[in-house]
Amino acid sequence: MQKQELRKIYLEKRSQLSEAAYQSLNQQLLQQFITLNFAGITAVHLFLPMPRTKEPDTGLLINYLQKEHSHIKRVFPKANFNTKTLVNYADDEQLIIAENKFGIPEPISGNQFFIDKNSMVIVPLLAFDLTGNRVGYGGGFYDRFLAGCAVGTRFIGLSFFEPVDLIEDADKLDVKLHSCITPGKTLSFQR
Repeated sequence: MQKQELRKIYLEKRSQLSEAAYQSLNQQLLQQFITLNFAGITAVHLFLPMPRTKEPDTGLLINYLQKEHSHIKRVFPKANFNTKTLVNYADDEQLIIAENKFGIPEPISGNQFFIDKNSMVIVPLLAFDLTGNRVGYGGGFYDRFLAGCAVGTRFIGLSFFEPVDLIEDADKLDVKLHSCITPGKTLSFQR
């Protein structure tokens, strides 16, 4: 299938989740996240979810990291809609979060943080395929960001749903995931 069609299908699938199913799927994603190998990881970049679109609740992952891996920095993105780029901010006492004009929670001030090769990036997506390609929201923010990350940075998607066989219109500008967490398992991909 093509990206545009997949966006429509998976936005609809998420919107049809009952509150109970949504909460259950988030708990299952958390249980898979807990099994990741955090050895050598110094920072985890996490998107802040938009509850109205039933994105995976990264708040559960953030709380887990705070409690079980407090030495790992938590980092959140702020989008620049003019350049379609992301700037990262550390989750510390200077961080202030607010919703932007599109309803996306993001830092409005704080300490910038630069992702390095010892980082893990939790990547938002709507759908993904068996080779690690993903369908995002269509702005290219994450593809630009991931392309600029150091070799060694781990890219991990979060999905309530299993992969599709193939995203037919994936191209060379699409940055592949290293793995993707689903409620039942974590899939790894060759890159």
